[in-house]
Amino acid sequence: MVKRLFKIGLALSLGALFLWLAFRNVQLQEVWEHSKGIQFGWLVPFAIAAMFSHIFRAERWRLFIEQDKEDLDRITLISGVLVGYVMNLVGPRFGEVSRPVYVGKKEGLSSSKLMGTIVLERIIDVAVMAFLMVVVSVYVIADLNVLRQIFGDETINFLTNESSLLTYLWVIFLFFAVAGVGYILMKLLLFLGTKFEFLNQWVFKAKKAFIMFKNGLLAARDVERWWLFILYTIMIWLCYTLMTYIPFWMFDMQEVFGLDMLDALVITVISAIGIAIPSPGGLGTYHYFVKQSLLVLFAIPAVTGIAYATVTHGVMVLFVLSITPIFLFVDKLRSTKAGDPVI
Repeated sequence: MVKRLFKIGLALSLGALFLWLAFRNVQLQEVWEHSKGIQFGWLVPFAIAAMFSHIFRAERWRLFIEQDKEDLDRITLISGVLVGYVMNLVGPRFGEVSRPVYVGKKEGLSSSKLMGTIVLERIIDVAVMAFLMVVVSVYVIADLNVLRQIFGDETINFLTNESSLLTYLWVIFLFFAVAGVGYILMKLLLFLGTKFEFLNQWVFKAKKAFIMFKNGLLAARDVERWWLFILYTIMIWLCYTLMTYIPFWMFDMQEVFGLDMLDALVITVISAIGIAIPSPGGLGTYHYFVKQSLLVLFAIPAVTGIAYATVTHGVMVLFVLSITPIFLFVDKLRSTKAGDPVI
């Protein structure tokens, strides 16, 4: 409990810091005036793109777990994805736990294995984001000074300094050291389980959960339709890019500043870094990175950039909070009619 509260407090502090960085030197009244003048009709296609991003994510996740159960309910999978997003608003990475727990109970699957598939999914997402970041940095931005203005001198110096190689090696060493210590502890627990009868039940449960988690991580071996997995991944990022591009039209930024889909991809990749930082639902971190990238790359005034970030983030949060109860209600209703136990 204390650890969880510490994580929430740290995430809120991080979000507050980035909110201050995003809104400093910006008059809130000006942000409000910019936000009032948007074309609200574009909220409809924005919501459609957001909904399809959740659908494609749920369908991609299905490819990891369909070997365990073929007739997976699409509403349940989408509901699980939405529950994960809502819980991420409460605390960092809470969604990675709540999604597999919800779907595991509804579909009668191992939550531990499902959690392993979530970790695998996150690894793939980070790899795709890193690839797109390299493409954006090398072929679109191609200016180290611009990157310094967006991410800060310290970050770029750390990533480009030759002495950072030693740091990378230490990180790799620590990773394998932690893995090694974890392996030794697991073997020790198994040994103690054979010596003390009262530990047998707990050791058996822990071993079973670990095996299921490992199987979840290795679920990529069982994916048969990789072409479909790649297609879903492309469609997810296309939806994310549309969710960046459509708000350009809300603010007339495509006309005033000449922003297009390629520019939207750049902002999407940079803002994804902000979302990945463990603040509640990207609060603060998303605002800061979007404002900085719009300001530095396209000379868009800070007040316009922060108004854009505030509206898009706010609409996304409200959209998820609005549709999640609907999907949960429909999922519960369908389960009741089918005679399944109500969760």
